[in-house]
Amino acid sequence: MKTSIAVALGLIVAYGALIFLTNSGAETLMQMWARQNRNAITAYATTEPRQVVFAGSSLTAIADFPGFESCIYNLGLIGESALTGMDVVRSGRWMPKTVFVEINFPDRGSNADLMRRANGWLARNFPDFVYTSPVTYVAQLGGAAWRRFRAVPAGDSVGPTQATGRGTNALREAELAIQREFYETKFNELVLRTILAEFAIKIGALQKNGLNVVLLEWPIHPQLEDSPRARQLRDAFRRSFPNLRMVNAEELAKGLVIKTMDGTHLADADLIGVLRNFTPELQAACAKHAP
Repeated sequence: MKTSIAVALGLIVAYGALIFLTNSGAETLMQMWARQNRNAITAYATTEPRQVVFAGSSLTAIADFPGFESCIYNLGLIGESALTGMDVVRSGRWMPKTVFVEINFPDRGSNADLMRRANGWLARNFPDFVYTSPVTYVAQLGGAAWRRFRAVPAGDSVGPTQATGRGTNALREAELAIQREFYETKFNELVLRTILAEFAIKIGALQKNGLNVVLLEWPIHPQLEDSPRARQLRDAFRRSFPNLRMVNAEELAKGLVIKTMDGTHLADADLIGVLRNFTPELQAACAKHAP
């Protein structure tokens, strides 16, 4: 019995070592995004306090705010909403003076499990580690071997920012068509009221701690900006939070032709222009609370 337990433990340790040494190169996109989210939350605890925090989804995560690195911390989380970022701020070691709260994708509840994993020993000490089940690991290795055998570059499946040519335009148009259909559908009013109530609770908690909260609507593709869903969200947040400043998509896209990568995520060229329009707001937020 003892021998069996020892062998089992030995195999677990050996497999853990194998994953630790090799999985970073074989991780899937979902694993990479999970690791990035976890590490963004983990690093928040050890980062020197910043004056401004952005809480949001992947739309926020892709913004790097050049020139404001010492002032801004980005808690944009892929596949999440601003609710998780606000909870990280509220429970964190330090609090900023201003929180920009993204409203583009509010329909994802706060991810307590992600926060728990981000605060664990493994995340703090081994930020590059992502657990991979044996079956998944074998499949990933097999896929990597097949790509090498077929001489297919690993980057062939990346998104529009890395792709070029006519295939890119076709992919972008296909993704935009999907988004057009999605944005034609409004939120169920009861669901939306529930979402807004949760935002109200978390925004109120931040304000009780003396934080300034600003709503943020990132620009999306022009064909989606005036869609039923986009208008519904924009109007609902304005009605629900009349006393909060809102930086809206129209302001950020002024003078620009927004193309996006997929209808919702800003392309690199879009971000340059959008952040240029955003700069006065960011300068004011950082200067207002400068020590």
